[in-house]
Amino acid sequence: MTEPEMRPERADAIRSMLVEHVRTEPAVRARRRRHRIIGWGGLGVLAIGVGATAGAVLLQPAQVTEDRWVQCLSEPTRNSDGTFPGSGAMISEGSGLPDDPIEICKIMWESGALDPDFDATSLTNPPGEVPDHLRLCVMDDGAAAVVPSSNESICAALGLADPAE
Repeated sequence: MTEPEMRPERADAIRSMLVEHVRTEPAVRARRRRHRIIGWGGLGVLAIGVGATAGAVLLQPAQVTEDRWVQCLSEPTRNSDGTFPGSGAMISEGSGLPDDPIEICKIMWESGALDPDFDATSLTNPPGEVPDHLRLCVMDDGAAAVVPSSNESICAALGLADPAE
């Protein structure tokens, strides 16, 4: 079997294809790189925009609309299941309780009901200590939530809304 003969015009065609490829390849790579950067950058900007919009919509100040229920948090955190630690208070008309949710939670702290060692079945629980700073937040259902924290952005950190002025 004889090997195919390489004709000069075929060798010239192969050589010119290789030269053309070597000459244009850096420009092709640069164009691909530029398109990737623009594409991923645009996607990043879009993700940031969607996140900022969602944050602004979800965490905008809200009014306390459920004025018969107050959630008093014992800690400025969420439980692992997404609930809040602490206790709630239902306010009925003529109960003699103050209208201010922070005052209601102060009463609960003073009674010791939010202390970790509180025993609901005992008649002789020691009095509790009221935290220095209590913040009012608004829960998704419009109820007031009072959080023991000096952090001004604790409502947002817990996924709650700040109260509207």
